[in-house]
Amino acid sequence: MKKIIKISLSILGVIVLGISIMMFILMNGMDKAQALELNQINLSQIEDGKYVGSFETTLWTNTVEVTIKEHKITEIKLTDDVMFALEGLSDRLFKKVIDNQSLEVDIETGSTITSKAYLKAIENALGEGK
Repeated sequence: MKKIIKISLSILGVIVLGISIMMFILMNGMDKAQALELNQINLSQIEDGKYVGSFETTLWTNTVEVTIKEHKITEIKLTDDVMFALEGLSDRLFKKVIDNQSLEVDIETGSTITSKAYLKAIENALGEGK
């Protein structure tokens, strides 16, 4: 009986340790994304075309394709997303960016990290388009 209890406690200890390590790694990546600085883009310097940009951390990657016509953002597509996004978040956020023609948009409560990651991918796409 004592042997079964020892084995059970050992297994439980390994599980708790594993969960603790995973939480530490997850929180570390979230802190970096939370502190992410966004830079504005100058659309007047970007030629017509489609631009691809990504934002990557140790935990996830997302990639967007941004279409520019006549120095305006006309479309943003999410082409790769390995995040825990809320249903429809990217569509709502991308609409705000297109409507405002800017990365300075209101972010939904509870989706700050994901939204900043999407916005950084857009910035990276258009930053390379200059």
